[in-house]
Amino acid sequence: MSDKIINDIKSGKYDRKKLENLYLNAKRLNHTDLIPIIKESLKELDSSSYSKRFVKPIRDKIKEIATEIAESEHWGNWENNKVGNGVKPGGEMLTGKFLAEFYFSYKHESWKKSSYLAVFQREENSSVGYSVQAHNQEQVTVYSSEEAIKLFHSTIKT
Repeated sequence: MSDKIINDIKSGKYDRKKLENLYLNAKRLNHTDLIPIIKESLKELDSSSYSKRFVKPIRDKIKEIATEIAESEHWGNWENNKVGNGVKPGGEMLTGKFLAEFYFSYKHESWKKSSYLAVFQREENSSVGYSVQAHNQEQVTVYSSEEAIKLFHSTIKT
């Protein structure tokens, strides 16, 4: 049965709505062999629907993590910040290198560069990562929010 469905998918027999229903059923019935083929076909057929279903939830999750870190540590709304406050979309996401990236940054008036903490996810099935860049050091990538928070604490000490 799976071979017939795969051939039907590849031949373009299904429209967007049928592909979305097929995806839900494949997921519910644990037909893991069909899921990547359905997703790829949906991406080719209607990239907007694909993004809404698969990319937007990941981006929302990454933004939420960055926002929770900023709020819990009282970061992202500094009075003397020389760069914009708040959580912002990252350049790696905007250029397509990462699926999702959001960051917040701080720059003291005596610094030439800003310090930032970014939360990212490179691809759909990859782990969440954290990049911390001190104004006077190289970027460090870690895969634990606790470690990222500790690193960023040390970067913003003036």
